[in-house]
Amino acid sequence: MSQAALPDGTRFVLPDTAARRDELRDLLRDLYHAWGFDQVEVPSLERYDPGHPRAAQSFKLADRDSGVLALRTDFTPALAQLVRAAHPAVAGGARRPVRYQYAGTVWHAIDPELARTREFTQVGIELIGVSNARADAELIHLARESVRVVGLEPRVEVGNPGFVRAAFDAAGVPGPLRDLAADAIDRKDRSDLSGVLAPAGLATASVDALLAIPDLYGGTEVLAHARAAVPWPAALYEIDRLEGVLREFEDDSELMLDLSMARRLSYYTGVTFRAYTPDFGQPLLGGGRYDGALLPAAAGFSLGLERLMRAVARRRSVSETEPLVLAFDDAGARRLRAAGVRVVRALDAEIEAVRREARDLGIPFVLADGALEAIDPGADVERLAELRTVLSGGGGA
Repeated sequence: MSQAALPDGTRFVLPDTAARRDELRDLLRDLYHAWGFDQVEVPSLERYDPGHPRAAQSFKLADRDSGVLALRTDFTPALAQLVRAAHPAVAGGARRPVRYQYAGTVWHAIDPELARTREFTQVGIELIGVSNARADAELIHLARESVRVVGLEPRVEVGNPGFVRAAFDAAGVPGPLRDLAADAIDRKDRSDLSGVLAPAGLATASVDALLAIPDLYGGTEVLAHARAAVPWPAALYEIDRLEGVLREFEDDSELMLDLSMARRLSYYTGVTFRAYTPDFGQPLLGGGRYDGALLPAAAGFSLGLERLMRAVARRRSVSETEPLVLAFDDAGARRLRAAGVRVVRALDAEIEAVRREARDLGIPFVLADGALEAIDPGADVERLAELRTVLSGGGGA
């Protein structure tokens, strides 16, 4: 079958690509398993439901009994059905944690001109039955580790759509304008937001408070700015709620706050987040808390494995041009390779011969007996320091 004969938005997967995809999927599965998340499967075929969150993106099929089926567009609604069947008490509101992970293909009936594919592999986790700061923090921890485990540097943006919803309520934003206003806030478009709010006739102080929200982005200092700019009691409660989640982190250096996260206000009820990596403009994963939308207490996140593969491939293509290490120290070499550093094993046993070999190969660093040295006096000293930090167990390169 030729590539031209394939339906738009589909593709063949060759062995090397399939192997890389399986490698990443295995890394994620093992990570989630180590945190207590059990793997489950749900059907690829579902009863078509016009009320499904992604009903408009469904591929619909006619069943033999004249019913309408749909290919799976998202795992979360099916997992909610699974919980209702397997854990009826939890589905009814009992407080007991249920941790599930999943992986499989989803299909979106969208314009292939606007997206790379109409079928892709979705991987994710759900933490059901508990709604508190520790549960939210656990998911953010795992979002961060999901990026790190595949060799990328994580940056997680954390927000709370409940803050925006509380601000809308306090300001009296009319219902018909809320989706447009939320979209403008989420895009950080203050000009568009001002235009959306203009017909509402809101008080000047209320408009000023709402126009401040798109700029509430940064470190933990954003919380103080938000309290000053949007001082309504309900909004302050949502800020306190977010601050409670942040207190669960010993190190929040890889977290950024974005109080303008406002997508799907009617679905997300608490903390939401997106994970990125530097030099890759698209989010690698996203999720949050959706209590009451499908189950009494539930939160989770998902990622598209193909997008993650593109980010990893880009990182690897960059790292291949970075300085290498010639090693006469197998233990240290393993530590560096685990951090994504390219390390060549020295073939000579004498240190002077190893140095000559490094010069001949154009390799700027030599590792021997646990010590890392630069061959060229003009070598990148910052990179040398980073590699020494990795060797000492201080983090990734």
